[in-house]
Amino acid sequence: MKKLISLLFTLSIVFMTQSCKTSKGLAGLSPAKALTGVQALLGGASTSALKGFGKNALNNTVMKKAMPAGLSNVTSLLGKSTEGKKALGLLNSALGSAVPDIASSFLGNATKSIPAADALNILKGGDTGATDFLKNSVGSDLSAALLPAITKQLTDNGGLKAITSALGGQASSLFGNGKPSLASLATTGSVDGLFSMMGNAEKRERANPTDPVLKEIFSKK
Repeated sequence: MKKLISLLFTLSIVFMTQSCKTSKGLAGLSPAKALTGVQALLGGASTSALKGFGKNALNNTVMKKAMPAGLSNVTSLLGKSTEGKKALGLLNSALGSAVPDIASSFLGNATKSIPAADALNILKGGDTGATDFLKNSVGSDLSAALLPAITKQLTDNGGLKAITSALGGQASSLFGNGKPSLASLATTGSVDGLFSMMGNAEKRERANPTDPVLKEIFSKK
C-alpha cells in the first residue's frame, strides 16, 4: 500500500510539472505574440488542407467523413460504373480548380483580420481552436464565395451533364424538388472537408510544433 501511495504521489508530481511546463508558453503572452501564433497555426493548417484538393479530393479520407450524406450518396453511385467514374473525375476536377484559388485568398484575408484581443483565447481553445474560430467566423461567407465558382467549373467542364447522365433516373431523386443542387452539395462538402483537414493539421502542429513561434508557445520542454 505504501508503495502504491508513493507511486501515485510521484505520478501526480510529474503531471503537475508537465502541466506547468505546458502552460508556461501561454502564460504572459502579449496579444501581438499570441496573434502571431494563431496566424502561424492557421497559415500552416490552410496550406496543408488545400493540398488535399488535388485531382482526387473526394477520395480524401477526411473529406469523405465530412461530406454531407447527399454528396456521399452521389459519389458512391458514380463509382459503380465506368461512365460514373468519368463523371466523378469531372467533379473532382471542378473542385480542384475552384476551391484552392478562392479558399486560399479568402482564408488568408480572414486570418489577417483576426483581432489581437481574441488571439490568446483562440490559442486556449483546444486542439482545433483556431480552425473552429475561423470556421465560425467566415465559414458561411466562404460557402457563398465558392458556390458560383464551383457551379461555373461544373458547367464549363461538362460535369453537371455527365453526372446527370451517369445517374440516369436516380438523378431526379437526388437533386431538385426542394433538395440541394449538386453544386450546393459539392460546396458544402468542400467547406466542411477543408475545415476538417485544417483542424487535423492544427492538432498535429499543436502536438509537435514545427514553426519557431509555435515551438516557443506549445513546447512542453
